[in-house]
Amino acid sequence: MESLVTYLVAAMMSWVPLYAHKAFEAPDETKARYASIARDAASVALDEDETPVFGGPQGRALTALLMVSVASFESSFRKTVDDGTVLGDHGRSYCLMQIRVAGGTTREGWTGPQLLEDRTRCFRAALHMLRGSFGACHALPMDDRLSAYATGRCTPDEPRSRGRVGRAKAWWVNHAPPATTSET
Repeated sequence: MESLVTYLVAAMMSWVPLYAHKAFEAPDETKARYASIARDAASVALDEDETPVFGGPQGRALTALLMVSVASFESSFRKTVDDGTVLGDHGRSYCLMQIRVAGGTTREGWTGPQLLEDRTRCFRAALHMLRGSFGACHALPMDDRLSAYATGRCTPDEPRSRGRVGRAKAWWVNHAPPATTSET
């Protein structure tokens, strides 16, 4: 798992550099928090009880990368979002994945504060949503399969989907992925 965590932290630091958080925390604190975020995303993606978004021997690692890519767009890994000081969508969206809690709980039965208490709940709920979007939009090209997640419907050429998927794909292609999940 540590090789995957290191891989994810490198991607995160590339997408949202440590200095972007200097108003809220010292770079060493940000780097430690990034490692904790990456570890939580990886633990959910590697959980044998969860179905990854992608299949194959590297499917779980790519699923973890997609989750942190989405988080980079949704929250920029901001500490104030991570700790719940700032909520999105006029106080209705929680955690780094900015999960909108409609009706008081997620599909899994978690409240917004529970998503903040345990970051793995945030990533687990998000994984279910990402998988649902990929399933609903399976007829679209790969880059558009998060359109249901981003807009509520499957739409070709959806820029928010293309940005989130494209960021993960570009990192995967341009940086050697970690060893297969059975070796991480």
